[in-house]
Amino acid sequence: MPCCTDRLVLHTIDGAADLLIEELRAMSSVHSIRQLSAETVECAVDGPLDELVACALYFTITGSGKAPLSWMRRFGPLERLPWSTNPVVAEVLVRLAKIRPEHRVVDPFCGTGTILLAVRRRAPAAQIIGTDHDPRGIEIAARNWGQELAQAEAEALPFKGGSVDRVVTNLPFGKQVGSHALNRALYPAVLSELDRVLTPPGRAVLLTEDKRLLHDAVQRHRRLKIVRQRLLKYNGATPTAYVLTRPR
Repeated sequence: MPCCTDRLVLHTIDGAADLLIEELRAMSSVHSIRQLSAETVECAVDGPLDELVACALYFTITGSGKAPLSWMRRFGPLERLPWSTNPVVAEVLVRLAKIRPEHRVVDPFCGTGTILLAVRRRAPAAQIIGTDHDPRGIEIAARNWGQELAQAEAEALPFKGGSVDRVVTNLPFGKQVGSHALNRALYPAVLSELDRVLTPPGRAVLLTEDKRLLHDAVQRHRRLKIVRQRLLKYNGATPTAYVLTRPR
């Protein structure tokens, strides 16, 4: 990877800048980091670009009049559907999940596989499994992912009880997939299934804009609790990522 001496601006999403700054601070060739706006971070680079290029928490880099270094140029094209998870959002969800190499990680609404790929970038040694009820999404995800995936309902996952360490997923929230009316039955059923498959110290990271419905479902369920939440803003969407664990 070539070296560079320049001041660069990295473009991310509103809600991810602090995570991006944290990763930049750990890079040996990056310094003088500052947040310019909710969606942009400036830094100086003096040395190899390997770590900066490998970071997946931003879309593009601009600086010194050169062509922007974009997500597609760094990670290649992905087949997508209109409701596919935003790639940087997927990276945020994966970081909130705190995945370790020995973990078994499941996305039960995997769609075209964006979150699965983010997990693989972050924790390549983890056992990563995607399921979805939509055969079209599964077909595209298999091409993006490079292997077959299982078609299954999120309310009836094909896993033994207590066998999953992490669940990371983008729930249907009625903008392009599903509806609020359907979610009234779906969300409680999904929480019950997550309660069944998660290990005792397990963790779930769920993204939704149907926020009140999820809060109410968690409150009624009682065997899982929300321990953290992060608002994300991009392309007119304002979903929140919820981190769920078991009450002590």
